[in-house]
Amino acid sequence: MKVIKRTHNQQEAKIIVGFLQANGVEAELLDGAINSVLPIVAGGVRIAVPDDQEPKALSLLKNADAGDVPPSEEIQ
Repeated sequence: MKVIKRTHNQQEAKIIVGFLQANGVEAELLDGAINSVLPIVAGGVRIAVPDDQEPKALSLLKNADAGDVPPSEEIQ
């Protein structure tokens, strides 16, 4: 597994993982057991993917940041 992103916002991390999973990437939260009343997590939440899926995951996140995300059924 390779950590591809860290965020201090637990909700943001869950959205990112859901987005990656919807596009065929086996993403997971490494710090998902952290439960907090506040959505901000000290130390951050790590998002990891299998090593061989890192390029696809990073490409998806880069395109999403640029606002260029095709519907999930178009992504191979």
